[in-house]
Amino acid sequence: MQISLELVPRAREDFEREILWTRTNIPQITHVNIPDLIRLTARSWEAFDWVGGSYPVIVHIRASDVLPDEVESFARNLKNRGIHHLLVVQGDERNDGKKGMTSVELLRALRVYERDFVLYGAIDPYRQDIVREMHYVEEKIQAGATAFLTQPFFDRGLLATYRRACEGLSVWWGVTPILSEKSLVYWREKNGVPLPDDYDLSLDGNVRWAATVIEEISGDPHAALYLMPIRVDVATYLPRIFEKLS
Repeated sequence: MQISLELVPRAREDFEREILWTRTNIPQITHVNIPDLIRLTARSWEAFDWVGGSYPVIVHIRASDVLPDEVESFARNLKNRGIHHLLVVQGDERNDGKKGMTSVELLRALRVYERDFVLYGAIDPYRQDIVREMHYVEEKIQAGATAFLTQPFFDRGLLATYRRACEGLSVWWGVTPILSEKSLVYWREKNGVPLPDDYDLSLDGNVRWAATVIEEISGDPHAALYLMPIRVDVATYLPRIFEKLS
């Protein structure tokens, strides 16, 4: 099974240390994901170089940041950097009054300008009902997306529902730990996740859930795993997951 690890590009030295540690200690990781967070100094495509060729890298791109007349030069810049795998997300609106693109528009434009890109779309089970979300998925497929990455799941029932809806699609299923009340509130209020008050915030509980997701998707040739160790040390979280599976 392919497994991608999301690493946030806060500081190059720390990022490179995490890459080295992961390569040395967690051989199951096959890819790295780099989110694009505008509050950070380095954009995702700049941090691509920090991986140093150690893994295939899926670089996140915010469609709202890209102006229609900049797509060709933007695509050329990505290609010149050696970037091939792109996850296109919508992103928040620009704060300069200019209108960026939608994720569907950017997927379609990138496919026109660079056919060698491997384009990924996002699946968010919390932004709308499943019928509308899967219609959105179909629009992204028509625009050029060949695979999808999901927001993290926290419930086996919802995971099973989306797995049925996505049957036959190449999907990287998201998992992230929630280890504090603050994080619990964030996922509820920012992302609309219906988490119960008694959600297990322990490290053991989060490790068990990650193992459950891996067990659920194992054997599906179209399924991959997308690990997002947000606000947790990878050296603490990752070994526990793979030790439990072994």
